[in-house]
Amino acid sequence: MTAVHRGGLAASAVLAAIGSAALVGGLGYGVTVEGGEIGPGFLPAMAGGLVAVFAVLDLVGRLRRRPDRPSQAELILDTRSRPDDGIVLGDPLDPGAPTTSTQSIHSPLATDDDDGVDILGRTQRQRNRMLAVVLGLVVVTLAMVQVVGFLLAFVLLLFVVAVFVEHRRVLPSALVAVAAGVVTYAIFVALLRVPLPQGLLGLI
Repeated sequence: MTAVHRGGLAASAVLAAIGSAALVGGLGYGVTVEGGEIGPGFLPAMAGGLVAVFAVLDLVGRLRRRPDRPSQAELILDTRSRPDDGIVLGDPLDPGAPTTSTQSIHSPLATDDDDGVDILGRTQRQRNRMLAVVLGLVVVTLAMVQVVGFLLAFVLLLFVVAVFVEHRRVLPSALVAVAAGVVTYAIFVALLRVPLPQGLLGLI
């Protein structure tokens, strides 16, 4: 098991623990109140439960995945080719003859960082680093909820993740974060009558 694989497992486990803690805390506040209305613990319980479920699924997927499996570059179908020296690669008459797939496996260009590259060109190590940063931001956000309230802390979290983690442009990121805050307020406060934590400042 490589260090990158262990880091991914640890990050998923930490995320599952944070989600479970949020779920337990939300249940402690009360999901419903008298009269069957949604209580203040509904939102953190729902969000924490979803985070915990997806983190556990990711953890199970990582455990089931073989860390030593060939990378995408190594999963090349064996093709017959004839180099300049006249040796046929993958000759069925010679079981020990080299093939294109075995060449790719032993190629010095194939490294652990090349394995698991996503469509954005990020390696597993980079994704693990980004996940660790987001986990740290979530912890900071939970602390900020006690001061500025949930809504402002949530909007700031979205903005910081978009700009400093995903490296998006500032103005579109700000617009998306504010729009998400407005939608959250409309659904939970205006529609469902769920009292969101306002923090010590009591702004929103």
